[in-house]
Amino acid sequence: MYLCIGIALSGVTLMHFWWALVLLGVGWNFLFIGGTTLLTETYRPEEKAKVQGSNDFMVLGVQGITSLSAGVLITGDGWASLNAYAIPVIAMTTLATALLSQYRRSARGRDVSSTG
Repeated sequence: MYLCIGIALSGVTLMHFWWALVLLGVGWNFLFIGGTTLLTETYRPEEKAKVQGSNDFMVLGVQGITSLSAGVLITGDGWASLNAYAIPVIAMTTLATALLSQYRRSARGRDVSSTG
């Protein structure tokens, strides 16, 4: 995602937009699939359908709001600002992913040491 912003900020040619959108799509898919997988591991089987539906509703609602907001931001603040606004969100996502990964590794280590 950082590479996507870097490419988007490095120019405004068709190739800059094309590569930025390709990387954005790949990043979005990895985050969406990964998040959905983590979500389904969190709930009991009888709750999964309801939770999955609620999650999809919230994700698509936020996506709609941010899509409309992007138009307002780009006309008001410009292309560079729009990309800069994404940096804190991506940083928080990176931090949350790192913390979750560390937590899962330590939990796995505790499981191994308690069974051995």
